[in-house]
Amino acid sequence: MPKHFKLRTYQRAMICGTGYYLSEDFLGKGTVWDMSSGGWRIQGDHQVKIGMLLTLRMELPEKKMPLEIEQAVVQWVSGEDFGVRIKKIRRSAAIKLERLMGHHLCILPPVEH
Repeated sequence: MPKHFKLRTYQRAMICGTGYYLSEDFLGKGTVWDMSSGGWRIQGDHQVKIGMLLTLRMELPEKKMPLEIEQAVVQWVSGEDFGVRIKKIRRSAAIKLERLMGHHLCILPPVEH
């Protein structure tokens, strides 16, 4: 049983897409495996550390401009995978993210009890 348990307050969608993460020192490229309006899980090609601040960009199908998160903080790291919590996002990007999430959550099959 893990010692630290945090309840997720956002619905997560399994979204696979190419994303970029930037710090003051490097540009990394990775695969965004799942996301929510509060954070993303990324498998990247550049090592990050817990607490590191990043800017995130993800290319969206049929969109001219990428989705950009102004500031996210690395919450956990496991090998090449890491999770970030969104700290700062422009209103237009937040709307874009909510629409993307809504689209993916609406196409999921209903859960049977």
